[in-house]
Formats: sequence, structure tokens, C-alpha cells
Amino acid sequence: MLNLTSIEKFIEKKFKNTPYQVWLGKHSMMELCSFSGHQPAVYPPPLPLNDKDTNYTFLQQNNITYMGMTFEDSFQVIVCFFDRNIFNEFEFDHLYLLFSVLYYKEISKSKNKELEKVIEGIRILNSSLDLNELLKKIFQIALNVIPSGDAGVFRIFDSETNLLVPLTTVGLPEEYIQYKTRIGESTSGQVFIDGIPRIHHSKQEILMDRINISKENWSFVKNGDMARAMITVPVSLGDTRIGTMTILQFSKKKKFTERDLDLLQGFSHQVAIAYNNAKLYKEAHTRLNKVTQLSNELEEKNKLLQQRINVHDTLTQLSLNNKGIKAIIYETNRMLGMPVGYVDFLDGEFYPRNQNQKKFSIDHISNLISIHKNSPAYIEMNNQDYYFYPIIVGTALLGCIIITLSHPLSSMDTITIEQSGSVLALELAKKISMTEIHYKKVQEYFNQLLENHDHKTLIAKGHKFNLEFSTYTFVVLCEIPDLFEPFEIEARIQRLLSKIKKGFPKINKLIFGFHNKVTLLFSVPNTKDVNRIIHHIKMIIEDEERYDKNDIRIGLGTPYKEIKNIVKSYNEANKSLAFLINRNKFGLIRYEEIGVNRFFLNQPIQEIEEFTEEIFSQLRSEKLQNKDLEKTLMIYISSNKSATETAKTLHIHINTLYQRLRKIEELLNISFNNAEDMLKIQLTCHLRETFE
Repeated sequence: MLNLTSIEKFIEKKFKNTPYQVWLGKHSMMELCSFSGHQPAVYPPPLPLNDKDTNYTFLQQNNITYMGMTFEDSFQVIVCFFDRNIFNEFEFDHLYLLFSVLYYKEISKSKNKELEKVIEGIRILNSSLDLNELLKKIFQIALNVIPSGDAGVFRIFDSETNLLVPLTTVGLPEEYIQYKTRIGESTSGQVFIDGIPRIHHSKQEILMDRINISKENWSFVKNGDMARAMITVPVSLGDTRIGTMTILQFSKKKKFTERDLDLLQGFSHQVAIAYNNAKLYKEAHTRLNKVTQLSNELEEKNKLLQQRINVHDTLTQLSLNNKGIKAIIYETNRMLGMPVGYVDFLDGEFYPRNQNQKKFSIDHISNLISIHKNSPAYIEMNNQDYYFYPIIVGTALLGCIIITLSHPLSSMDTITIEQSGSVLALELAKKISMTEIHYKKVQEYFNQLLENHDHKTLIAKGHKFNLEFSTYTFVVLCEIPDLFEPFEIEARIQRLLSKIKKGFPKINKLIFGFHNKVTLLFSVPNTKDVNRIIHHIKMIIEDEERYDKNDIRIGLGTPYKEIKNIVKSYNEANKSLAFLINRNKFGLIRYEEIGVNRFFLNQPIQEIEEFTEEIFSQLRSEKLQNKDLEKTLMIYISSNKSATETAKTLHIHINTLYQRLRKIEELLNISFNNAEDMLKIQLTCHLRETFE
């Protein structure tokens, strides 16, 4: 509001005793600012705006003289003199000058305040890195400089959703954040496209500009308070448009001006700078955090690497000094500060002894590891947590570290366990290699026995291998299927050798393994010992099959009294093994149990099949496609030609059986009463049953 004191004094002095009223404002929004006399307020009629050549205009109406002065932005001063005859051009010129000086003085103050606010806006750009806080401060300053506005919103363009999204609001309800507009939708969308600022002075103008508005946004507009007027300007970074800035009017009545538009565009540059600064800071902060994170990760990895090196060096030194598995487990126990046990699957040994033996069996541990697919696993039993770390080379399970947990494992603990596992794997590989060297020497000695060299020397040499020759000596050959990778085969052979050694601690024996076979030479004083050995071997087989889930073939040669017959027993054991292989069967068989089949061991399976097929194919024809006659013949021969037993087994009438037997005699051109024919048929049936 202008300070009219000096003007009031001038009017009272120059226009003595003349009542007056001073009105300020624009067009229909004039305001009475000063008066004298007792006349009621008389709202001045519209006066034409004076042009550049005239300083003021006059209008006389109803005994009142109206003096109108127009300044910038259509701002008018109208002085009403309640005297029709008053007229003094000099005083009016003087009065115009007084109003001009006063107006421009006030305008200067106003612009200075605006400049101060703009400078304050620039200053706060460096006062905070909180984007939302900065934008709110800029809006508050803008609303102070543009007094016609009640609220403001800054919308940022989201390239992912292709929407203008409210980022900051001032003086608006919280739900306004959800008022997102598409490009080209409503005023903000159009300003964003063409970059042309817009002023709307009424609700009608705003509604006319709300083109392409979505159903959701139209519902939001209808249910919320609608602005009476608004200014919207684009916000750009260089040539790139990043959003829009809007000032809205809800309750105030003063109209927005072009100057307000210019001011808002100035503030839009500040908003763009604030947004860009915050964006750059966020990117820099993100990079810094990433670098810090990578630095921390690298530092942690360096610590873990150093721990790995220290553990590896300590445990490797124990292995190099041949301290053995027990020392490695003891050191691992010390490093972890928790009870550590180890199960050796090759020897079936627990380290330390009896620590986990009562809690877990070899079979139990193997099953648990298999359930977890041979991977390290946490296992809970009887309210106690354990950590199982299997030692695997290739696909062969050689052992398992078992930690009785008292607290969760740290990264350092895991590294210690992994390094312990690696060193134990090397220790086991070394153990297997040393065992192989020993078995190679045993094998050389065994081959000398087979070659029948100087018996006395060989008997004496047997002492070196703890072998004392007794009355009966025989050979046993064990074979596991050759279906696995070399290291797994080696592990299974080592495990089988260990069980056999433990099973016969006091019996004279020679034992070694090669590839997928174990060779045993037993020397005992009597045949009862032979039977006990066979019984114990069968028990070992059952235990091994239960653990490995793979069948074993074992062939036994005949026990002989003289050392020269070792080669004979060895050949018989080989033939027994070949018999099982040819029949595709597993288990244990003694050479004497093969019986008549020993005559066919060296006969190719294909020739045996061809021989049996020559006979049985005659029982099949186009009319007789089923195998009833073959089955009948096999059962008839196996039941020692008992018709009653055969009919009962086949579940047929005795007469039906006789019909089939006559048909068989007819097709084979034989007689069941002919001894030579019967020998041929019995041999054929035996070979079919044995080798197919």
C-alpha cells in the first residue's frame, strides 16, 4: 500500500475544503486508500487508460471530477474531487508528479524485495543437498514474490513411465502427489511439449486447457478443490526439458501478471539447477558408496585371503612333516575353538576316536551327505547343531569333517574348514599313493608265487609281508563294477581292503588291490578255517553293499596243500569270477560250486546262445508264437521229468501237459525215452538257465 501522507497534505493545501477520495488498483478491482469529508465512498466509473502523450485523464459526472493516472502494468490512481468546477492544470500536473514519484519509489522497493528474494533463492542452492527441502524453499520464496499465488507444484518427467510426476508440492494436499499427467495432457503436459509458458486467469480457462485428460485424473480434479487461476512454465536444463513448475491460486483475488510469469521462469531456472545439483550429488554419492563398498569388500577379502594363507601354511606344514590326520584335526579344532571330528571313509576310522562314533555311524553319515548331494550342510540332531563338510575327490567320498557347533560359523571359520578339507584331501591322496606302492610290491611277490620260482626263497620272503605258509593255501578274487571314474574306483578298493584287513587281523594272508580288483591269498591250518573265512567274507560283502549300494563279485579257488598249487587256486578263482561275469550275477561263488559249467567257461557266450537257440527255435512257428512249449520243456526237465509236478507248476491239466510233450517230441524229432536225446535236451536246458 502506497504511503499517501505527502499527497494528502498537498491536496489539503491546494484544494482547500474540497472533499476527495483516492482509489488505487486495476480496472474493476479498485481500493479506497484515502479520503476527506463525510461523503460516502463512491466507486469511480471506468476511466480510459491515458496514452504515452498524456499524463492523466478527466471525467466529470454527477458534480464529481475524476482524475485518472495510469502507470505500469495498467495500474491506475483515480482521485475523486467532489466539486465539478475545480480545475487547475498546474496543481494537477504537480499532483501527477507526486503520485509518479511515490509510485516508482514503491515499485523500486518492491523490485528490490523481489531481487532480494531471487538472490536468496540463488543462495539457498548451495545451502543444502536435500532436493525436497531446496525445492520447497524456492517455492516459498516464489510465493512471497508472486503474492497472487497460494500453492505450487514441480513436476519431473519420468522417462520410464513417460509421465510428469509431482516431485515437490507447497500448499497442496498430500494426495496431490498422485496427480501424474501424460505428455500433452492438461496444461502441464502441453507446456512440457511446446515449452510455452501459460497463464490462466479463471477456472473456465483452466478447464478449456484440460485436453486429453485421463479418467483417473478427471476424477481427481472433480473430487478436489479446483484452482481459480494458475501459471505454468517449463523447467529445462540447457536444451533438455526436465519438467514443469506451476503456481496456483485458490483464495487470493489479485490477478497474475506477465511480470509474475517472468519471475516464475526465473525461479524455474533455480529449480532446474537445484534438481541437477541433487542429481549430480546423488550420482557422486552413489559412486562414493560403491567405491567405499568395494574398498570394504576388498579389505574383507584381503583379510580372508590372509587367513586362508595362514591356515593353509599351518596345515600344509603338518602334512609335509608327516604329522598325519590326527594332528591336522587337532589344529583345526584349535583354530575354530569348537569340537572338530573327522571320519575317514577309506579306513572307517573316527578322529579323535569315539568322539562322534557313538552319535553317528559310517552308514548314517554317508546317508546324510547323500541327502545333501555331497555338499557341506548344517544338520540338527538331538538339539545339537553340526556342520558336515565332506571331503570329495572327483565323485569319490573319502571322508567328512564334523564340527559340533557352539556358535554360527563366520567367514573366517568357513575358510579354516575349507583349507582343512583341502589339506585332508591331499593327505588322503598321499595315503592312497603310499598304499599303492606297498601293494605293488605285494603284487610282485604274488606274481613270483604264481611263476613257481624257488619255493624256499619265496617262503622266506613271505615273512617280509607277514605271511606264514600253513597247511591249506587258496586265492580269493574280489571285483567291483568298472563303472566309475578312476579315483572313485580306487577309493572303493581302498575301503574294501581296509575292511578285509580289519576282518582278518590274525589270519595268515597276503592282500593287495589293483584297479577294480582285490586279490587275497589265505594260508590256514585246516578246512574249518576256510569255512570261517568264507562266512566272514560274505558278511563284509553285505556291509559293503549296504554302504556303496553297488554289488561285488567274489570268486574262490580251491584250498591246496602245496605252495606250487597257488597258481592253480588262482586260475580257479579267476574262472569262478568269469562265471559270475558271464551270467551277469553278483555275490560269492567257490570253484567247486560251478560244477559241470566249468567245461563251458572258455566257450564264447555267443556260441552257447546259438546252440540253445537252435533247439528252442524249433518250438516256435508262425502258429506257435508264444513260449508255452519252451516253458513247459524247461520245467519238465528241471522237475526230473515228473509229469505231476510239471502240470502243478504250470497250473494245467495233466492231459494238456501230455499233449504239449508229444508236440515237443514231434517238433524236435526226439524221444524223451531215448538216453542220447535226453542228454542233449538236458544240456540245452541247463545252458539256457545258466548263461542267459
